[in-house]
Amino acid sequence: MQVLESANEIKERATDWFDAVTEYAEARWNLGVLDFSEKAAKAVSNLASALIIGVAGGLMMLFLSLSLAWYIGQNLSNLPLGFLIVGLIYGFLGIVLFAIREKFIKLPIINTFIRNFYYEK
Repeated sequence: MQVLESANEIKERATDWFDAVTEYAEARWNLGVLDFSEKAAKAVSNLASALIIGVAGGLMMLFLSLSLAWYIGQNLSNLPLGFLIVGLIYGFLGIVLFAIREKFIKLPIINTFIRNFYYEK
């Protein structure tokens, strides 16, 4: 009888252990899903706010550029020349930004992404 009781006790302990491991794994899974959801929502909200600010900034730059081109063109008595000068300024700015894109654009964006996804605040 002692052997049977011992076997039942081992079976109960194994069942309890298995239930505890299952609960732990489920809790870890739920925590991981919740953590990922929070980080994904944060990334999407950062992207949405960056897009909104980018659109507003782009419209501002468009109208300021048009105004500057018009102003330069009127001062030079040649409206197309004013637009050409502003276009050349943007072309030069684009070349400079292309040259420094790795250090000043890509690297900070990658670092921000990694910081947001892998480090707790």
